[in-house]
Amino acid sequence: MRMGRDFGVARPPRRAARGGGRPVLAVSLVALIAATTFGAGLTPAAAFELFGYTFFEDEKEPLPPDSQPYAVEVEVATPDEDVEERIRASSLLWAEREEDPPPSTASFLSRTRAEYGRIVAGLYADGFYGGTVRITVDGKDPETIDPDAALPKPVPVRIDVDPGPRFAFGEVAISGRAPATSDPDDQVEETPESFGLVPGAIAKSGIVLNSEQALIEEWRQQGYPKADIESRDAVADHPSSTLDVTIAARSGQRAAYGPVSVTGTEYMDPAFVAYMTGLEPGVEYDPDDIEKAEKQLQRLGVFASSRVVEADTVNPDGTLPLTVNVAERPRRVIGGGASYSTVDGAGLEAYWEHRNLFGQAEKLRLEGRVGGVASTDPADFTYHLGATFLKPGVLTPLTDLTAEISARREPLDTYTETAVRARVGLAHEFFEGLSGTVALNLEASEIEDPFGTNQFLLLSLPSTLTYDARDDELNPTSGYRTTLGLEPFFDFKGGNGALVADLEGSTYLSLSGDDSFVLAARAAVGTIVGASRDEIPASRLFFVGGGGSVRGYGFRNVGPRIGDEVVGGRSYVEASLEVRAKVTDSIGIVPFVDVGQSFLSSVPDFSEDLKIGAGIGLRYDTGIGPIRVDAAVPLNPGDDDPAFALYIGLGQAF
Repeated sequence: MRMGRDFGVARPPRRAARGGGRPVLAVSLVALIAATTFGAGLTPAAAFELFGYTFFEDEKEPLPPDSQPYAVEVEVATPDEDVEERIRASSLLWAEREEDPPPSTASFLSRTRAEYGRIVAGLYADGFYGGTVRITVDGKDPETIDPDAALPKPVPVRIDVDPGPRFAFGEVAISGRAPATSDPDDQVEETPESFGLVPGAIAKSGIVLNSEQALIEEWRQQGYPKADIESRDAVADHPSSTLDVTIAARSGQRAAYGPVSVTGTEYMDPAFVAYMTGLEPGVEYDPDDIEKAEKQLQRLGVFASSRVVEADTVNPDGTLPLTVNVAERPRRVIGGGASYSTVDGAGLEAYWEHRNLFGQAEKLRLEGRVGGVASTDPADFTYHLGATFLKPGVLTPLTDLTAEISARREPLDTYTETAVRARVGLAHEFFEGLSGTVALNLEASEIEDPFGTNQFLLLSLPSTLTYDARDDELNPTSGYRTTLGLEPFFDFKGGNGALVADLEGSTYLSLSGDDSFVLAARAAVGTIVGASRDEIPASRLFFVGGGGSVRGYGFRNVGPRIGDEVVGGRSYVEASLEVRAKVTDSIGIVPFVDVGQSFLSSVPDFSEDLKIGAGIGLRYDTGIGPIRVDAAVPLNPGDDDPAFALYIGLGQAF
């Protein structure tokens, strides 16, 4: 594609790989990530952990003299290993047997006496209501031991559990349930029946509790914010090993949104904060609106925390007052980063940002970047200077205005571009998952490529429409994403016009119930119509190859050629297939294959060879997204394609 996507983090553009099959290594390191905190009174860490392994760990200090270490043994009278494991998991004494011991005998005895309730709750959660639990400490009942008694160190603890028979639901009676609704927005997927609250099903206590929440949610979705459970009876019949359940739900009063007040603002305009929630007084209450409002406030980027709090009661007039509690972040931030690539050399970037310029979350960002420092000649460097202003909520709470001015110079192997650009545009979220952008772009550029040196003055209207139904942005396991991009432009210098269009889609399918095996596929196609190849700026042409394209090949190094030089095409196709397999909870491997090519014609010409790359990747889940390391080889390389390529980034490849 024409846009390079070799990393999951920001980085300067890279030159295409050259030089007779040498390997490509591309590594991006973002500086100033909050990894270390310095301050008065902080003790340096004596050890650190990497990928689950601890290094330079100090030896443990001697135990305090008053502590009470113990050794615990759990015996469960059942042949079911899963039941035995779940009962052990409910025991705090068992879970913390290898941790620091209780600080005193009294603390140890208190923890031991609380074990009965924890284990019984664990039995109920698994459908056992007739079990017995016996605990001894040094062979004695813990209730008979004085808090200041002298016990052996470690003291032996034995827990004997007989789960008894597993119970099933008997009679199930639910009253006060919300009526069925034909409105899909008000329908609730999770119901008491879907949880398993039906006669004959295993009588797990969690099913009853989850069913109660589902009954409340049914009413809330239909505009009753204070629905609750009026009564609940659960009676265990031991001779029949059944649990009879009776639940009565109560709707409360139907409500519409009342006034929205705001607390915690310092520099933000409270009225604007209330407006950005999208919660209009008089509109029927919907809990989905509350969730959307909180996401919308987080999207502004000015709050360290934000929460919409409902009043405890509905007013007599049927309105529900709302309060938005916020805490603002610092308004100004300075950041920077560094990158290094064996292909491009070093790069540095820095930015200054004001998050709340005029009190309505307006952002002003000034940034600069120098990249491609692989030699001492500044003419080989990549430069970028830019200023961006963003104003949220211009037409609706879901519409942003962006204005940008920038200057850049990019000396790539395929072309060198020097350009200045001014752009103003809108971004709008139509509904959850569907968003679009449109901008007016004026750009003056000079481009040196195999066709010579040419100047362009472009007026364009770049726009995108995206539908994102993925379950996770950085590590999707289900759903799909589709993006359509259109950019009509006119070149005042050459008097030529063209339309750039591309369509990209990806889909994800979990092959196992725990998402340990996920099949991921991506396909993309693009075309440029209206002008000939030599009348189109190289920056608008399609180039294929690199970490987000066809891995194993150099960045923008796949496509039609003039002699030994890769030139952009007027069409392209790409496809990728990955199998994402977890080895542990945090480590996974990803075999993959990519295919793609760009073409001189506006329609893909499949008589030309498609380039194929294949390889295997390593993923390490950081909690906010996986660290990605992909090693790939070109399966049908050209003379100057690398022998292999290595890519490192944050997030999945697509």
